[in-house]
Amino acid sequence: MRKAAASGADAGRAMKMSSTMSRGYPPQYETRMALKNGKTVLVRPVLQTDEPLIVDLLNKLSSDSIYLRFLRPVKTLPKELLFHLTHLDYQNNFALAAVIREDEKDAVIAVARYGYDPQEHLTDFAIVVRDDWQHYGLGKQMLSRIFAIGRQQGIFRFVSIVDSTNIPMKRTLRGLDYTVNYSYEKGFTQVEVLV
Repeated sequence: MRKAAASGADAGRAMKMSSTMSRGYPPQYETRMALKNGKTVLVRPVLQTDEPLIVDLLNKLSSDSIYLRFLRPVKTLPKELLFHLTHLDYQNNFALAAVIREDEKDAVIAVARYGYDPQEHLTDFAIVVRDDWQHYGLGKQMLSRIFAIGRQQGIFRFVSIVDSTNIPMKRTLRGLDYTVNYSYEKGFTQVEVLV
């Protein structure tokens, strides 16, 4: 009985997903964020055409930042993962990119995202900020924004697995006005955010 109810919920979620995809890019989530370094960055939903910008971001991250984001060393993003990171339905799977002009072209310096996992029946979240843009409040603002967008979509619980030594993530979450719970297992921490 429980399994049937779960698959009914999944079917309803899938119907919402297909109707959201037909609506396309949501410009209402574009905004400008002022940072502690005095600069302002454009924050907007990730586009399918952002694949080269996401690859460029990965190439400019330190090995520590890559590990804290993916929990393993990553040299290149597999095509399937890159597709997943840039092809969104803007409801169950949503991502924001912080974009600047650099060397006369656009560059992504941070990405915050959430994604619903129908197998686990949970919504995970993640954030990465390019090393030279860390400590300016960008991560905190982007996480707050992505949680608020999720809440508008009816998502009130977000989960992430982080390395237990990821103090910057814990510090950032502590600065938000949400309930945050931690559980520990085998060197990793599960973070639950209730919004």
